[in-house]
Amino acid sequence: MIIETCTRVFVEANELDATIAFYKALSGGTVGQRFAYPEAGLELATISSPRLSVLVIAGEPDKRHPFEATRLTVKVDRLETILATLTEAGAEQLEPVQTTPVGRKTRFRHPDGLVVEYVDHDSPSTR
Repeated sequence: MIIETCTRVFVEANELDATIAFYKALSGGTVGQRFAYPEAGLELATISSPRLSVLVIAGEPDKRHPFEATRLTVKVDRLETILATLTEAGAEQLEPVQTTPVGRKTRFRHPDGLVVEYVDHDSPSTR
């Protein structure tokens, strides 16, 4: 089950706070999560509202570059519930399920070419 879909925005490391403020003001949303991803040299934040959710990915250009081909992040209840559906619908899994600072992720290329990251998040009590 899809919980939230986020458009991805990529910014320089020093632009994270201003970008968060912009999307909060634009959408009337709130910061759902903000966390460092030290293995990738990035910091991420989600701004969520009923009509617009944005995942801001901040870091140096060379650190952001490997993530820029992926245009959407889709948060699901559990990755296992969506993997078979995606494969049966003709999507191609681009990477195995991997652990992240807040849960797990994988990426798929949809039949139309769109590259999407699918994530599930641990509850705060399990981190």
